[in-house]
Amino acid sequence: MTRFGTLILACVCAASAAAQDVNPFALSPKDADKPIGISADSIVADIKNQTATYAGNVVVTQGELRLRSDALSIKANKGQVSHIKAQGRVVLASAQGQASGSTADYDVTGRRVTMAGAVVLTHGQNVMKGTQLSVNLATGEAKLVASAGSNQGRVEGLFVPEKKKEKPVAAPKPAAPSQPAAPPVPAAPPVANQP
Repeated sequence: MTRFGTLILACVCAASAAAQDVNPFALSPKDADKPIGISADSIVADIKNQTATYAGNVVVTQGELRLRSDALSIKANKGQVSHIKAQGRVVLASAQGQASGSTADYDVTGRRVTMAGAVVLTHGQNVMKGTQLSVNLATGEAKLVASAGSNQGRVEGLFVPEKKKEKPVAAPKPAAPSQPAAPPVPAAPPVANQP
């Protein structure tokens, strides 16, 4: 059933993307080249090993994508961030949807994010749940699976059909006011008899 759940997720994401021409996690080419911003309450950096650890209210931004977590570590290669690992209440969000879990690994150069824990993927009112989510940010393809110990190894989904916009029912028009009755015509005065 895991493959079936993955297939459903792929179909839903593809159908949603086709219908709206938007994929919640596709990193557009212009965003892929944008700088990665990181803010947190504190940082400990190891310049020699090209690593840094951020703690407290961590926020990572790159173009339209935003990642939040309790703690985060980065690995750099020649001064460029190559890998980001987030832990604790992780949320990956875009303008179109979001995914949450316990951890996330972001391979910056490969443009892939893998989330684990109690993963919840949302797009509008649609919700998918599993234990591991892999997202290819270049294509927007997402794969959600569930481990054998969670919900019998099955992913869960709730899909809310889009409601048709109904035309408002026009209120009945009030009846035209009836024409007032013509005023009574006065009776002709009696004619007097002439002798």
